[in-house]
Amino acid sequence: MPFAFKLIKNKKAQIVLPAILLIPTILLVIYLLLETTKLSREKIRHQFALDTAAFTELTTASQYLNATAYTNGAFPFRLFRENFPPTEKVFGPKNNPEQKELSIYELFYRGGAFPALGDDGDWNSAPKDTDTEWELKFFPDEDQTERKGWNSPNPPSVNEQTFYPVMSKDYADNYAIGWNPDAVKLYVLIYYFLSQIYEDQKTTYLRLTKAGEFFRKGYYLNVGAGSCKLSECGKEGAKKFKKYLVQTEPVYIKKIKFYFVNPDDSTEEAKEIQFDLEEQDMFDGRLYQYSYVSRSFASKLREMYKGIDITQPFKAPSNYFNKDLETLHPRNHVRVALQCTKESNNCIWPNPTPKYQVRLFP
Repeated sequence: MPFAFKLIKNKKAQIVLPAILLIPTILLVIYLLLETTKLSREKIRHQFALDTAAFTELTTASQYLNATAYTNGAFPFRLFRENFPPTEKVFGPKNNPEQKELSIYELFYRGGAFPALGDDGDWNSAPKDTDTEWELKFFPDEDQTERKGWNSPNPPSVNEQTFYPVMSKDYADNYAIGWNPDAVKLYVLIYYFLSQIYEDQKTTYLRLTKAGEFFRKGYYLNVGAGSCKLSECGKEGAKKFKKYLVQTEPVYIKKIKFYFVNPDDSTEEAKEIQFDLEEQDMFDGRLYQYSYVSRSFASKLREMYKGIDITQPFKAPSNYFNKDLETLHPRNHVRVALQCTKESNNCIWPNPTPKYQVRLFP
């Protein structure tokens, strides 16, 4: 009995053998968890880099489009309104005392010199941040034969032989409008200044987006030099942006004309003064008026509202099991959109509204 009792008692040690056999399995599970964590960490790191690079790439487009919208509408509108307050009536009627007095602002606006909210009787109105669309446009087409069609998304080509008025001849005939060189000079300087803004913004945008450089450098800086070479980092993702480079067409005029009358002669018709900027080598020979979305790019801009799908492969780290994960083609994905307040996604012309923003979708 004592011997049999000892055998029964020692059966407790039998669990040691299965436990020893389970140790390799437990170790494999631990290694598997560690390697999975390492792979997940690398994937998350590259996903963050992809999100940042994609957002940054389209942010440059957003800034360029918003700057163009400002240059098209808000800037000239506010510059003219501040320098020529609409409430300052400086011209009296020539023959009809019942006519209201006229401001320089009205004279230039009705001549097609700059876009504004329109003649609704409230010259103090201005675009509001809460407005979904800023209805800044040139004086109605039907009253401006030289600028007919300018208030459309696809305006006609500029006739380089045409002298474009920047004052209303009808108003000049009916008001005692004397020659005002300061007002003329300010008009030319404002639009020369706007020309420089547009050209500088366009040059900057094209430089930043050349060959996807901004996207690739943003991706490289976030994943680190050990993950890929600068010349190769983000190369596949950058290719997708190539066909979505913003394309705008500027409208310039080379010839302008003004009107004035002798205030002392109520019967005299308005005289016309013409300036050929190119011939006289003034202000680079041309003046910027506005820019619009290229016809070939309009459909791409609509696609950008829904989003651009970007995929980018990344190099998986080595692992304990010596499994070549590159055969599985590891990659990350992001959808990035550029949106404004219009369904057409065209907020630069007509009704230029600088409200483009970038959105990321996982």
